[in-house]
Amino acid sequence: MMQTRFVAAGALLATILMNAHAASAQGAPDVTPKVLPDRIDDVPDADGSPFPCFDNFSWRAFIALNWPALEGPENRGMPDRTKKPGDSGPRVWETYKARYEVFAPGAPEPKGWTSYEGANPCGGVDNETKTLSAFSHFADYNQASFVLGRLANPLIDQSKMYTRYEVRFSREQFESIVDPNNKWYIKQNLPTAAKPGTFKDGSVEIKAAWRVLNPGDGTVRSRFYINKAMVFDPVATDQQGTVVCNEHEIALVGFHIVIKTKLRPQWIWSSFEHVDNVPPRTDEPDAKAVPVRYSFNSGLPPQVVAPMPAPGMISETNRPDPNLKMQVIRAQPIQPETMQMNRNYWNLPDIKETVWANYMLVMTQWPRIPGTPGIGNAGTPFPTGVSSTLANTTMETYQQRNGRSCIECHQEVSNSLGRDFVAFMGFDATDPVQQAIAATAFRASSIRAANATRNSPSLDSVRGPSRTALDDDPSVQALVRILQEP
Repeated sequence: MMQTRFVAAGALLATILMNAHAASAQGAPDVTPKVLPDRIDDVPDADGSPFPCFDNFSWRAFIALNWPALEGPENRGMPDRTKKPGDSGPRVWETYKARYEVFAPGAPEPKGWTSYEGANPCGGVDNETKTLSAFSHFADYNQASFVLGRLANPLIDQSKMYTRYEVRFSREQFESIVDPNNKWYIKQNLPTAAKPGTFKDGSVEIKAAWRVLNPGDGTVRSRFYINKAMVFDPVATDQQGTVVCNEHEIALVGFHIVIKTKLRPQWIWSSFEHVDNVPPRTDEPDAKAVPVRYSFNSGLPPQVVAPMPAPGMISETNRPDPNLKMQVIRAQPIQPETMQMNRNYWNLPDIKETVWANYMLVMTQWPRIPGTPGIGNAGTPFPTGVSSTLANTTMETYQQRNGRSCIECHQEVSNSLGRDFVAFMGFDATDPVQQAIAATAFRASSIRAANATRNSPSLDSVRGPSRTALDDDPSVQALVRILQEP
């Protein structure tokens, strides 16, 4: 009997030690605000409110990504550890690969991570030069749309300038795309539900929203992170008959961070905004108290969510109208514990007197029950629902009340199609030149044959002359289904 007890006790001790080792390996949740050039790797489950754990993860990522970067192509994605967040210079994320460096017309093989070589949408511009443009020159103007196969809904600030968007991604995500077994920059190689693809753990994707500044526009520049960029000029392009980009100062107003981790394979989703974007909903800082003006709100009635602007998508045939400035509000209040984490970071010595004290976390979302990753598993996102702040006023301006969250949307438009929650590949991947020509010729001959047999109208008269390959992409169709829900 005594021996049996010793065996049982030994087994129990072994179980306790194994569990302790597992907990130690996983790590305790980190809720302590710190200013470091390294983000937190992951967020394990823990007792108590989860918001401090995940919001601290978001802020640590925000600081690490916005740390001044080392210079030179060989140092892409690396922080300059001799500097602090308030020092000058490009930020770490700004040295990540831009979408246009990886997805170019004709699907050429992208240059390596430590290279800035390759075509640039502005033409004749080195990719080390910050560029706000796209090979489809108005793609970076538009938000999401209710119209099948089209982007739409630009956002115009109170200076009558269009908000511009930029997407960049880390080395892990880049290497997943260009892996010789993947080559996801080629449209026909994109993952599918039957043959899903998975990105490397540690992949980081950034989407930034920028205001384009002009002299005399009244912006208090000391309140923003400001850089310079070559910015596509549609008016000059139209007048000169060739692509024209001009250098402008640009101010960061919105910042999405999406990070794939080992414990959260459905990615952790974080969204930041500048505090001067819109009036406060509850206890957020108020630009009027400074006093400075809001970037996207007049400060006058009516204070309602901006309607989707007419005439919709900005494109080659529908040029920007600079007089349609938008009246934007925040539809949902920021979670109280998230606001407390904002204040904790704003009061840190290395943040307090810098522009970064003017940026706030508006939400973090994560998979609460990750389970086994797969095309049908969204990981039970949290928080979710119309009562949660799951929208950035600069990026989901017109979708703040649709009740869908980041993970839920990307589950339908990306992960369910085998693309691991990454949506932009379906929009950006192209066919090699010869394949594209052959496919276009085949479609044209099929349409002519169909028209001859049933006397039906031409494709252009049915679908409009601006129809593109995006109309038939399943990611776009899924996104439209979501946006059309009441």
